Amino acid sequence: MVKRKPTGKFWPWVRELIWQKAEELHAADFYRSHEENITEPTRRELREGGYFYTARLIVLREIHRQGM
Repeated sequence: MVKRKPTGKFWPWVRELIWQKAEELHAADFYRSHEENITEPTRRELREGGYFYTARLIVLREIHRQGM
């Protein structure tokens, strides 16, 4: 898979927000079950766990409400 350079003004910024939110959701779930030693998940784990999809919905909804 060829990595492309992020171009544009909207989607690179939104993608970064989505990944941040996905990590926050994962950390909240992980903390509930483990209570210590929160490890940083890989992007693959975030996608497989459904955190990316949920974060995408949340971030896009927030952006739409703000009228951006």
